[in-house]
Amino acid sequence: MIAAGLAGAVEVMDRLWQFGGWEVTQTHDSLRPYLLEETYELLDAIQHSDAETIKEELGDLLLQVLFHSRIAEAAGEFTVDDVAAALVAKLVNRSPSLRDTEFAADTTLEEKIAAQESAWEERKSAEKARRSCLDGIAMAQPALALAEKVRERSSKAGLPDDLIPAELTVVHLGGPDSAEERLRKATVEFAAAIRATEDAAELARGERAPLTAAEWRKYWT
Repeated sequence: MIAAGLAGAVEVMDRLWQFGGWEVTQTHDSLRPYLLEETYELLDAIQHSDAETIKEELGDLLLQVLFHSRIAEAAGEFTVDDVAAALVAKLVNRSPSLRDTEFAADTTLEEKIAAQESAWEERKSAEKARRSCLDGIAMAQPALALAEKVRERSSKAGLPDDLIPAELTVVHLGGPDSAEERLRKATVEFAAAIRATEDAAELARGERAPLTAAEWRKYWT
């Protein structure tokens, strides 16, 4: 049974915590390299469509969830059960298909997906009380993924394409700095300009509200 397997994994983590020496010395920060490494190993397994390796690497990621949860439990912050409960609550709140939402009989799959995506973003924004279109983006992710995410969010927020810097449209190889460093620097600066523009618009209008293309250009810093 799924529940039995998960319960067994939690029990093993508890035993490691009680009797292992290395485990109790770890922190959320010290485990970061392992989390990143396991994530890349899972991505590699997915790329090769290797089901057995995918299963193994998912288990390694599950270990990271259990490990971080055990560290938090020892600090009196939360348990792995709290993590699971929070996930269930979030999914039910954000997904129309998990609530008492009914679609018309002639609703297409594309329309259902669009409704789900819209509801997801709407409820996600309400939960996080976000002030910027970029809030919630993990700035520590690899530069290319970060640049794509920032561009995606800013485009959805109505930012005109002509305000996107050239450094985020073409990746240049070679030179004294690595392509990763140059792209990260350009993306961070672009993100800062977006936030500054949102702040300038709020100051001028007296409220925090979505910007039109004209307003993005007017307040662009």
